[in-house]
Amino acid sequence: MIRLDIDLSYLTKNFQIGTQRVNEYSTKSIDEMMEAEAAQGNTQAASFQEDVLNDPKELVKLFKLQSARNRYAILSNMNSQDLEYLVQFLEPGDLLMGLMFFTKEKILNLIYDLPKDKICSILFNAFSPEQFLKMIPEKEINKFFDSDKLDKNQILDFVKTIPEDKLNKMMEKYLYKETGKLQENLNMSKEQVVKFMDQLEPEKFKSALKCFEREEKMGLILELTQKDPKLFMEFSKNALTMPLAQLDKGEIVKNMNKLEPEDLMKMVNELPDDILAVVVTQIDPLVFAELLCKNFQDVLSEIGIGNI
Repeated sequence: MIRLDIDLSYLTKNFQIGTQRVNEYSTKSIDEMMEAEAAQGNTQAASFQEDVLNDPKELVKLFKLQSARNRYAILSNMNSQDLEYLVQFLEPGDLLMGLMFFTKEKILNLIYDLPKDKICSILFNAFSPEQFLKMIPEKEINKFFDSDKLDKNQILDFVKTIPEDKLNKMMEKYLYKETGKLQENLNMSKEQVVKFMDQLEPEKFKSALKCFEREEKMGLILELTQKDPKLFMEFSKNALTMPLAQLDKGEIVKNMNKLEPEDLMKMVNELPDDILAVVVTQIDPLVFAELLCKNFQDVLSEIGIGNI
C-alpha cells in the first residue's frame, strides 16, 4: 500500500467521513474505504470513482499532489516502464537537472554516444571554434585533413594568403618527408607552391597540408568550417568531446540545453529506478494527476492514508 499524507478535511467536507472513522479504515486503501462507506449507504462515497479518481483537479486536492513528498511516494512504487513513460512529461530543464545524478564520466560517455552533430551543438555552446582547435592535440587536427569532403579549390585559395616564408617552410618539411633529404634555403614563390600543390595526387595533397605549422592549419580549418560548419563533423568523436572533459559536471550539463528533449529523456532513463523516481517527482502536479487518472487507476487503488 502507498501511504500518503492526504487532506483529511477533504474527506470530511465532501464525503462526511471524520477522523474517527478514517482511523477505522487504517488498514485499507482509500478506494476500499469508499467502497465500504458506499455499502453502508454513504451516497457521496458511491460516486468517489467518478468525482475524484477521474477528476485530476480533485485528485490534486485530496492527495496533496502539490507536495513533492507525496508525488515521490507514489512514483517510488512504480516500475521502470512506468517511470520511463512519465519522463516524457518533464520539462527540458527538469531533464537537465536529472543528468546531475550521473557522474561526470557517465555524462561524457552519454555525450560520446550521440551523433556528431549533437556533440557539436554541446561543444560549440561551450567553446568557440578557435578555442576548440587550440584545445585538441595536433594529431587530431591532422586527421581532419584526411577527409575527402574538403574543397581543394577553397584550400588553395587559402594557401595563397599564407606568407611565402611559411609556404617554403611547409615545402621543406613535405619534401623531406617524401624524399628523406633536407631541402635547405628553399625559395619558391607563392605561385610555384600553389601550382606544385595543385598537381599533387589526393593523398600527397593531404600530406602536404599536414606539413603546415599548427597556426596555418587552424586558420585553414576555420576558413573551411566558416563556409561549411558541417565540416566540423569530420573531426573524430574523441576530438569533439575532449574539450568538454575540462569542464566540471555542472558546466557540461548546462551546455547540453540545445539537445532535443528526446535525447535528454533517453539519457535520464538510464538512471536507476530509485533515482529516476526522484527526477520524475519534478513533474507538474496537475499533469501528474491527469496521467494518474488516465493510465494509473491501479496505482490509485493502492493509496492509503498515512500520518492520521
